[in-house]
Amino acid sequence: MTREFSRHAFIRGALGTVAAGALSSACRSTAPQTQAPPTSQSASTVSSPQRWTDLDDVIEGHVIVPSNPDYAAAKGIFNARFDDSAPAAVVTVRSAADVSRAVEFAADKAVKVSVRSGGHSYVGASAANATMVIDLRQLAGETTYDRQHFATIPAATQLDSVQTTLASHGRSVPSGSCPTVGIGGLTLGGGFGADARRCGLTCDALVSAAVVLPSGESITASADDHADLFWALRGGGAVPGVVTSFVFRTFPVADRDVATLVFPQAAAARAVFGWHEWLQTADRAIWGMVNITADAGSQRCTIVLATPAGDGESRAADLSSAIGVQPISTTTRTLDRMEFVHYFEGGSQATQPRSFVAGSDIIGDMTPAAADSIVAATSAWPGDAGAATAVIESLSGAVADVGPGDTAFPWRRQAACVQWYTEPTAAADIETATAWLADAHAAVHGHSSGGYVNYLETSQPASRYFGDNTDRLAAIRQKYDPTGLMYSGM
Repeated sequence: MTREFSRHAFIRGALGTVAAGALSSACRSTAPQTQAPPTSQSASTVSSPQRWTDLDDVIEGHVIVPSNPDYAAAKGIFNARFDDSAPAAVVTVRSAADVSRAVEFAADKAVKVSVRSGGHSYVGASAANATMVIDLRQLAGETTYDRQHFATIPAATQLDSVQTTLASHGRSVPSGSCPTVGIGGLTLGGGFGADARRCGLTCDALVSAAVVLPSGESITASADDHADLFWALRGGGAVPGVVTSFVFRTFPVADRDVATLVFPQAAAARAVFGWHEWLQTADRAIWGMVNITADAGSQRCTIVLATPAGDGESRAADLSSAIGVQPISTTTRTLDRMEFVHYFEGGSQATQPRSFVAGSDIIGDMTPAAADSIVAATSAWPGDAGAATAVIESLSGAVADVGPGDTAFPWRRQAACVQWYTEPTAAADIETATAWLADAHAAVHGHSSGGYVNYLETSQPASRYFGDNTDRLAAIRQKYDPTGLMYSGM
C-alpha cells in the first residue's frame, strides 16, 4: 500500500484490504483453571419456552430464544468464526433492574451468564454456547460530561460514540481505535490506545462503576466502596458481575500529527528495537506503534507516530536517526481530534464483522534478540495462506506510572505488547493460522511475560494474562461469585 496506515488499516490494510481492524475476557477459584465452555445440557433446565417467558414478562427488554426469527442476529458478534455459537437465550436489557432480574433468573435455573457490550471477545465469550447472554446495548442512558471533568458512560457504548460526545466538550478518555468496540470490554481488560503514553490505559481513568453482582444486588465499586472489586475491574477481564455503567476522568484534547514511516524488509528488527529505545525517553505526548506484515514471501515494516501538531516531521527524522536506517518513505499529516479518531478507526470497513485468528505476547524486555524473534515469528507465516501481521504497542509512559499490583492489569514494567493477527477465509486457513499463532508464541517464548486479556485465546491459564495478580483475582471472583455463575471465556 502506498497511502498512510491508520491503526486499523495497519491490520486490515496490511492484510490486503482498504482499512479496518480488530480489538477487544478472566479467572476463577483459588487455583485458576481454564473454564470449559458450557455444554448444551447446561440450558436443559430452562429449555421450556414457558420458563423463558417468565423472565420476559418481568423485564422491560426481551428474551430471544433459538426459535425466535431474531435469534441469529441477536447472538451475532464481531468475530464471524463464532457464527455457529448457540447461547440458550439472548436477553436484551433496558435497565439495571432488568440485569438484576436476569441474573437472578440465571442463578435459579443454574445457567451461566455471559455479557455482551460491543461483542468483540476474541474467543466468542459474549455469545458462548448454552449461556444466557445479557446484551447491554439497549441499556437506557447516554454519555454525559460534568463540570468536574468526569464522564458517565453506559457499558455498551461504542468507542466512536464516546469520543464524538466528549470531543464536543474538548475532552476524551484514553481508549482503543476500533469504532464498534464497547467501552465495557475494553476497560475491563485494560485498554490500549493512542493516548496511552500520555494518559495511561482506559482502566487507569476509571473512577467508579455500577455493577450488578451475581446475587442480583446492585452496587457501586470505587476506591472507597467495594475496593477489591474496583481493583479487579481495572484490567481483570471478565469480572464477577455485570457492569452497567462507568465513570471516568477525562483529559483535554488537541490537534496531533500522524507520521508514517515505512522501512526496508531487511531492517525490520532494527526498526523495532530502535523504535522501542527511542520511545523510552521521548515526550509522553508522542505515541507510536510498529506493524510487521508477512504476505506471499515478502515482509513490510511500518511505524506510525502520533505527535503534537507541527512536530511530526521532526520527530520522524529523530526516530529514523535513532534507528540508523533511512525509511523508504515518510508521510506526515495534521489532524484535529475527531479526524485523528476517525483516521485510526480505519474507515467504514472497520465496523464489518469478519473471521479472524489472533493472540498476543507481552515482551518483558525489548532486546535486539527479542526484536529478531518477533520478526522471525511473523516471517514464518506461509505466504500462500494470505497475510498475517504483528502489531507492537509500547507499555511505556503513563502506563508504567501505575504499580503492577495497583490494578488487576499486571504488565506495568514490561516493554511492549505484540498482537498476532490474521483473517483466514476458509477452514483450512484457520488451521494454518492457529498453527502459526502457536509457533509465534514459541518463537518469542524466551522474551514473553504472558498475554493481554483483551486478546484472549482459548485453553490458556489465567496466569498467562494476570501474572502475579492471578491469585488475588481468583479470591475476588470466589468472594463475589462463589457458584461460578459468570462465564469468563477462560
